[in-house]
Amino acid sequence: MNARSENSQLKGAGTSRGKGDAAPAGSDGRAIISADSPIFKDARVVLNAALGQAELSVQDVLALKSGSIVELDTTLNDLVELRLNGSRIARGEIVAVEGCFAIRIVEIAPL
Repeated sequence: MNARSENSQLKGAGTSRGKGDAAPAGSDGRAIISADSPIFKDARVVLNAALGQAELSVQDVLALKSGSIVELDTTLNDLVELRLNGSRIARGEIVAVEGCFAIRIVEIAPL
């Protein structure tokens, strides 16, 4: 293959796909790599646990100091949301494990 034909085949490579577009496919129509491929098994991601939220005025935020209490919109019995890249993936209960907070998964969000 010469450089000219290589460049014409690469045009569009790296362009973003729209929401709902399929992953790139091989010549047989299947995805080039599966989400459960071993290549992803050791990839590290960051999960965040969201206890709740509060809406405050800027004046109230500026008045915060050590000892201030910010009331959240959740109760003690509400489930905590576990988020990956801002999307809820699960909900669970806060538990303690060896002196640290942890989440016991109660429900997994649908894909």
